[in-house]
Amino acid sequence: MSLLTIYQDYPGFFMTAFRKQRLKDFHLHQVEVDTHVLCYVAEGSAEITVDGQKHVLDTGKLLLLRPMTKIEQMRCQTGPLHIYRLHYTEVRRNQNQSDHDLMQAGSEDGKEAEVMTVSTPASFIVILEELSLLTRKRDYSSYLRSQALLYELFGAVHDEHKKKEEKGNGAVEETIAYMKKHYRDSLELGSLPKLAGLTPSSYCRAFKRATGMTPGEYLTGLRMEHAKELLSHRTGSVKDVARSVGYSDELYFSRLFKKREGLSPQIYMKQRDQRVVVVSKLFLQDHFLAMGIQPIAAPSFPNYFETRTGFPSYLQQKLRGTKALNAEQLIDPQEILTLSPDVIVRMNFFHNREAGDWEKIKGTVSFDGYPNWIDYQTKLATLFNKESQAERIIKHIDKVEKQARDALLPVTRTGEWTMIRVLADEVRLYGVEGHALADLFYHKLGFQPDPNVTHAAYKPHALNDLIELNPERIIVFWSEREHVAALWNNPLWRELRAVRENKVYHPANHEWDPWGPFGREHTIQKSTAYFLSVAQG
Repeated sequence: MSLLTIYQDYPGFFMTAFRKQRLKDFHLHQVEVDTHVLCYVAEGSAEITVDGQKHVLDTGKLLLLRPMTKIEQMRCQTGPLHIYRLHYTEVRRNQNQSDHDLMQAGSEDGKEAEVMTVSTPASFIVILEELSLLTRKRDYSSYLRSQALLYELFGAVHDEHKKKEEKGNGAVEETIAYMKKHYRDSLELGSLPKLAGLTPSSYCRAFKRATGMTPGEYLTGLRMEHAKELLSHRTGSVKDVARSVGYSDELYFSRLFKKREGLSPQIYMKQRDQRVVVVSKLFLQDHFLAMGIQPIAAPSFPNYFETRTGFPSYLQQKLRGTKALNAEQLIDPQEILTLSPDVIVRMNFFHNREAGDWEKIKGTVSFDGYPNWIDYQTKLATLFNKESQAERIIKHIDKVEKQARDALLPVTRTGEWTMIRVLADEVRLYGVEGHALADLFYHKLGFQPDPNVTHAAYKPHALNDLIELNPERIIVFWSEREHVAALWNNPLWRELRAVRENKVYHPANHEWDPWGPFGREHTIQKSTAYFLSVAQG
């Protein structure tokens, strides 16, 4: 296998000009660059205005510009200004790539200019000085050595990007922890960038990249989730609940709650009194919770989820007070009757296939499965007169999916993906439709399926199909690591292209459940964070 094959997704670069300059008392107006530009300040300081944004360039700062960028003004502040200026172009091997893929060498998040501090200035200057010497020569050996140094320089720039991003991600995590601890207080969002040690614009970009939301949206969501929990357990009046989650104005809290949840806090509190039991293989309690109904009993899988109740962790707190029904064994109708339910929502599943006594119980509603989560949400909303809430939920998830699709473009815009599940005795090969995973990852988040995968739902016992497919990239879902590790004993598995090229992705995804709104949002957030971290690593 050639290096070109291994690195075919990456661009090449060609240096077109290199200048080492010492400037004093200069003032530039309206200059347009026609290539990528990397400019490093070794001494002095200057102020540059690009696209209406002013940047200060002082010692140790690196400036990155995109082609066709217009420098509106640049003037020396303290001099002389000693700079290294490098112009370069890209050589695309994949015409589907865009400038944003290319090391992001020209900008951050599409900006015309980016300024960053170099953490290792001494080693950076060594590379630049060597380049300065080599570019004065015209022999082929010097050209090859200068190209090698150019890539070494870009490697250093890429490392600085990663350090900057990791700092931003770590800072965001710290502020999220701070928000979770202080959401009850009168929290000033303007103080968060300072707490993170970032500028307001850098902080907001880093926060949205990590969560898919603005800091204000995240804080509101955090407060509303706690408010719903308090309202569901009738912990005081609406006024008390508002104050408990950080709002001094009850009317403002009520307006915000209704806008987000589709109904007022008072109605939400009243509707939570309906006694609903869920008996199913799916976490339909997810759909109910999203509509403001907390079931008094719901299915759990204690041998699968590591929580005390057998509910997934993202529903654990929301289901506080809900009886866990072990769906890994037979659920006795008589056990349910002791709970005095108003409604029993039931689906057939492996331990409760036959209707039996269920149909004889007053208030039982039975139905079969649907192709996607929206059908479940709509069906339940119709049964409980929650159509407006369901519409709001569906619109919210659609927004989250679109935000994640945009964020994942650096990962999904190239390559083909295949999804599998590894069990102790079989490998399942997921299709392109008819399953929540396919709907989410292929149709909503933009992962491109292998064109040779055309079936629906999944194929059981499909290891031979997978070997024949020889996929480019593999995502492993809901699989025990020991079962995946056992595959490595199979030489045919080790010969798969994705395995040889280290493109098998197995995140911790036991709790990725795209069948309900909370589970779907949880899956989107976790998968987006995972694949972006892989891309950056």
